Amino acid sequence: MTWFYTQMLEWHVLLAWCSVAIFFTRGLMFQFGAPRLQEIAKDARLMVLVFGINACLVVTGLSLWGSLGYNPLRDWWLGVKLVALVGYVACGHWAMSQSRLHLLGYLTAVALLALAMDLSINRQFLPG
Repeated sequence: MTWFYTQMLEWHVLLAWCSVAIFFTRGLMFQFGAPRLQEIAKDARLMVLVFGINACLVVTGLSLWGSLGYNPLRDWWLGVKLVALVGYVACGHWAMSQSRLHLLGYLTAVALLALAMDLSINRQFLPG
């Protein structure tokens, strides 16, 4: 069990950082890039990579959740994290779904992502 948990956690963290890096890079390409960079940010091959990384991220997250026996109703931080992640996905999709970046959607997605990451690391909303 310990080996499984350790390996799954390492994969989950690696996938999370890859997802975050791609999200920030795509946002910067939309915001500050030349038209060619903006086309790359919307390329179908990149979207397949993003989908694949996020799908694996969900699978590893659910595996960790199941192996540890967490319950989002009992472990409130997990419930808040799940709501933040749904908001992150929705705002991120809205921010980059058109031919231009919707800055409000992007910044909201970044804030929700920061909340989800904080809850993942600290398992509490406010310090103390």
